[in-house]
Amino acid sequence: MSVLVFLLTGVGLFVIASRVYGGALEKILGIDEKRPTPAVAINDGRDYVPTRMPVLFAHHFSAIAGAGPILGPTMALLYGFVPAWLWIVLGGIFIGAVHDFSALFVSMREQGKSMAEIARKTLGQKGFILFIFFTLVMVLLVTSAFLSATAVSLTSKWPIEKLGLSPDQTLLRVVPGPKGESLGCIGGIASTSVVVITLFSPILGYLIYRKGMRVGIAYPLAAIVCIGSVILGVYEPVVLKPEIWMVILSIYVLFAAGMPVWMILQPRDFINVQILYAGVIGMALALLVSGASGLRVTVPAFNVQEGVKTLGYLWPMLFITVACGAVSGFHALVATGTTTKQISSERDVRRIGYNAMLLESALSLCVILALGSSLLFSDYKDIVWP
Repeated sequence: MSVLVFLLTGVGLFVIASRVYGGALEKILGIDEKRPTPAVAINDGRDYVPTRMPVLFAHHFSAIAGAGPILGPTMALLYGFVPAWLWIVLGGIFIGAVHDFSALFVSMREQGKSMAEIARKTLGQKGFILFIFFTLVMVLLVTSAFLSATAVSLTSKWPIEKLGLSPDQTLLRVVPGPKGESLGCIGGIASTSVVVITLFSPILGYLIYRKGMRVGIAYPLAAIVCIGSVILGVYEPVVLKPEIWMVILSIYVLFAAGMPVWMILQPRDFINVQILYAGVIGMALALLVSGASGLRVTVPAFNVQEGVKTLGYLWPMLFITVACGAVSGFHALVATGTTTKQISSERDVRRIGYNAMLLESALSLCVILALGSSLLFSDYKDIVWP
C-alpha cells in the first residue's frame, strides 16, 4: 500500500485528536486559565520559572523524544508493519498523550510535586515507598540504556564506501577499521555539536530570561547554532572513546541538575530540539514526495510468528518495545520533575503534555514508514537483527 495512505491517515488522526479529544480532556480535568500555576505562584528563579510555551514545549519534547521513539519502533517492525502502525497511532492518541497530559495536570495542581510525592498523599506511606523504589529502578534502567546508546552514537564509525564517498574524500575524518577498511568518524560530528550547543546554552538562557529576547529571534539563533555546530563537527570532530564519554556525560548531568533550569537545561533543549524538528519535517516531506511518486510499504503487513520467536509474545512485548513512541511512564518523571514547575498558564498544559506526545508518535510513524518503504525486509533483518 502507498506510503501516503499510512502517513496522511496517521497525521490526520493526530491533528483531530489534538483538537477534539485533547479539548474534551481539558473540560473533564477542569483547566482554568485564571488559576495561577506553581511557576507563577512560587517563581524562585531556579526550578519554578514561568516559561513561554514554545520554549517549554521545546524542553519537554526534547526530553521525552530521545532514542526511544526511533529504536523501539525500528525493533517492533519485526512483528509486521500493521501492528506497529496501529499501536503507535492509537496508543499515542488514547494512552500515551492522555498519560502525559494527566500526569502534568495533576502535578501542576499539586504545586509541582513529583509523582512519588503525589503517591504519598493518595496512597499513603507504603505507596510512597513503593513508588520511590519503582522510580529508582526505572531511572537506573533508562539512564543506563540511554547513556550507553548516547556514548555509542557519539563515537560511531561507518565504512566510507557505504556512505557513498570515495576513499580519497576529505569531508570526514577517516580511521582504519579492524579489517583494514576506512571508517568515517560520523559520531565525531555529533560530539562536536553536543559540546558547542552545551557551551552556548547559558548565553541563550541569559538572552531569553534576563534580556527578554523574543522567541521569534531565539528560534533562528538556535538554528544557526545547530547548523554551525554540525558544520564545525565535520571539520573538527571530537573523537573520544565511549567510556570517556560515559564519564563526561555522568559528570555533566550531576553538574547541570544543580543549576537553575533557565541557565542550561531549557536553553540546551531549545537548541537541541531544532534538530528534532528538522528531522521530523525532513522525513515527513521526503515521505510525501516519495509517496506521491509511488513509494509503497514493502515490509510484511504481519510477521507476528517471526516477531514472537525473536522478541516474545505480541502481548506484552510489542507494547513494551514501542514504549516512547506510544506510551512511556518515564514521561511522567519528565512532566512532574521539570515541566510542571515552568508552566506559566494552565492553557499550556494540553499544548505541551498532550501535543508533545502526539509529535513524538508522529516521529515514530515517520521512522517505521521510512524503514518499511526504503529497505527490503531481508536487509532490515540483516541490519537490525544480524
